[in-house]
Amino acid sequence: MRRKTLKPNSMQEIIKIQENNGKQAVSARELYEFLEVNTKFADWCGRMFEQYGFEEGMDFIPNLGKSTGGRPSIDYVLSLNCAKEIAMIQRTPKGKQARAYFIACEEKLREMSKPLSTIDILKLSIQKLEEQEAKIEAVKEEVKELKATTQTRPNYFTVVGYANLNGISVGLHLAAKVGRKCSTICKSLGYEVESISDPRFGRVNMYPKDVLEDVFTEEV
Repeated sequence: MRRKTLKPNSMQEIIKIQENNGKQAVSARELYEFLEVNTKFADWCGRMFEQYGFEEGMDFIPNLGKSTGGRPSIDYVLSLNCAKEIAMIQRTPKGKQARAYFIACEEKLREMSKPLSTIDILKLSIQKLEEQEAKIEAVKEEVKELKATTQTRPNYFTVVGYANLNGISVGLHLAAKVGRKCSTICKSLGYEVESISDPRFGRVNMYPKDVLEDVFTEEV
């Protein structure tokens, strides 16, 4: 028997609404405890089922478990309609509260199961597309960063690498000019200049990001 707890959103749970074979159901013992019934559980259930014409297999199903002493403990899986009727029969404030709660749960779950309108589907599609585009852009930035920097020296970039990373158009003349300025600044400030192998230009220098940023701001 497949059972799982259903939790309607934004609603305080006072009694668990479960799914039993595809239908909403309630534990008779949980309902009994919430209603604060003085009669023994077995006697109370027997009276409810017999006097009010509830049918086994349709309105309730026996559910055997084990007590702490190892002896079988009886409970019943009640259909939601059966639970509502039993709550109403009690004619107590607790009974009224339980019935109102079951009705509210039914309405909430019915609302949740409604098919989405065309507008809702479009909104969800747009939201998913925007999320996907944001992820793609983030990956692109990471790839650009990887291409432009080196693992041995964080925040060091080649002139062309820094330009590509920031969407700056740079030709050979400008790249050479920026490189010379960066080298001069690094020398005056005592910054180390790294170099890496480039298949197009052989060994190329890498400069600190803040130096490249200052030089490109002046030159572009």
